[in-house]
Amino acid sequence: MIDLDKTLLEIDFDEFLKSYFSLLIPKLKKIIIDKDPLTILNISVDYMINEKNGELNITKFYNKFTELSGIDIEEAKNVFLEFYINDFPKLSTFGKPAKNGKETIIKLIGLGYKIVLATNSIFPEIAIYERMKWANVDDINFTLVTTMENMHFAKPHSEYYLEILEKINVKISDVLMVGDDLNMDILPAKKIGIKTIHFGFDIKDISEIVNLL
Repeated sequence: MIDLDKTLLEIDFDEFLKSYFSLLIPKLKKIIIDKDPLTILNISVDYMINEKNGELNITKFYNKFTELSGIDIEEAKNVFLEFYINDFPKLSTFGKPAKNGKETIIKLIGLGYKIVLATNSIFPEIAIYERMKWANVDDINFTLVTTMENMHFAKPHSEYYLEILEKINVKISDVLMVGDDLNMDILPAKKIGIKTIHFGFDIKDISEIVNLL
């Protein structure tokens, strides 16, 4: 399992998020007139991450978003879809492929390893595959890419990692998690017994993974 942002994709996530919100919020203001769209968005994302009610992440997000905003769910979905089709790709300037990232994944697949792109499942598939383009890994046949649409849990919860193991039908002892974020990638995986490599700390170059397996 390998993370995307700051692992396979070099990105200044703070600057990326500033521009992300500057593009998205004006669109939400067109449909949410008498409330603060940013507050509603943040509450909805927090609910999606932390509510463990068995629903898919995308269902949790839209249920909370429409509850708080009073907007029809199909109207809300259309606004977000239009944003991800037309505006989100403009943020590509914030990301570039990590050194040796794609080459390492291809080598690992060639050695017979299953590779899961374990990026936090709080974005829809369309946004995650767009960021995969920025990382130049969009043409790789990952065993699984985690998204809002196919996951019931999100980082930093250990259940996120357990759900991946269930989906790909492997044991904890057979898995390695590689990521840059201690609290999102390393500690939650390690908590349930998954072996981890802290990218940027344990190793400086992704290609070193191959030598450690």
